[in-house]
Order: sequence, then C-alpha cells, then structure tokens
Amino acid sequence: MTKSALANHIKSVLILSEEELSEILSYFDFHKLTKKETLLSAGKLCNRLFFVEKGCLQLYFIDDLGNHKTTQFAMEHWWLTDFLAFQNQKPSNFYVETVEKSKVLSISFSKHQELLDKCPKMEKYYRNIYETAYGAALMRLKYMNSLSKEEMFFMFRDNFPEFVQRVPQYLLASFLGLTPEYLSEIKKKQLS
Repeated sequence: MTKSALANHIKSVLILSEEELSEILSYFDFHKLTKKETLLSAGKLCNRLFFVEKGCLQLYFIDDLGNHKTTQFAMEHWWLTDFLAFQNQKPSNFYVETVEKSKVLSISFSKHQELLDKCPKMEKYYRNIYETAYGAALMRLKYMNSLSKEEMFFMFRDNFPEFVQRVPQYLLASFLGLTPEYLSEIKKKQLS
C-alpha cells in the first residue's frame, strides 16, 4: 500500500511537516480495485470521497431510457464522488465505477470532517481542488453549448489525448453527448 501520490498532491498545495502529512494520510483507506467495480450506487448514501492514485473512475447516471450518461472521469491525482450528496450526506443520484484496474484512496465523511477539524490547513487544499473542479465543469458546459459535436470531440482529443487513448469509445461518446456510432464516424472522417 502506498499513499505517496496523495502525499505529493497535498504537498503541491500546502507546506506541511512530515508529522502533519503522516497524520493526514492516516485518515485515508487504500483500495485495490478491478475493472468495472462499483464504488457508489445511485440511491445509496454518498459517504466516501475518492482520490485516484492509479487508474480511472467514472461518475455516471442512468436516464429514463436506461442509458448510461457519463458526467465525469477521474484519472491519476483527481478526486471523484457525488460532491453534493457527499457534502449533504444524502443518497447519491450517480454511480462511481472503475473504468480500469485502479488504486484508490478514500476517506469517509466522518473522517473527512474530523480531518478538517484537526488540520485546518486541509480546508485550503480542498478549496483548491473544488475550485478547479468547478471551473472545469463550467468550461465543459460552455463547450457543450457552443461547439458542434465534431468540434467538441477534436477539442477534447487535443486537450486530453490520454483520455481518448485510455477510455473506451462508448464511455467517451457518453461523456461528450454522442452515440458511439457517431463518434466512429467522426474518427473515420478525420482519417480520410
């Protein structure tokens, strides 16, 4: 078990002593997960916040027609959960599932609150994380409302090439609001 990725991520935002860092890391649980493992289900209490050490997670919901709609991915050094349900300690409207074999650290809501009380510096760390995530969500909404489907794919491909290579095409299509068939057509047009 290693928590070095989280330690390095925290140290990129905060100046901490080794003792402080060690205490912070003690609040987290380590999980070695297989592909397509569910970490959170819709309708269940959202009681954990996840940090991806290695691998990839997705956040998705199932619409009225039974279609999976991916709203967010998290790869190495990203955080993921249903943040609103976590904060309010409510049942989630989303699922969190591994896209590939993953190593994840998690913290429960009660431990998270205890950590923030015991180490107020972590408020700054989480504020940084949430502000970045919120800004990214706003940019995604802007792109979805101002770019064509093709432009959206090319922008995403150019800015996040690792995603396009690692994430299965049907999940990428779901995230971009496309059908897998239409995404295939866009890719074929690009090659010709």
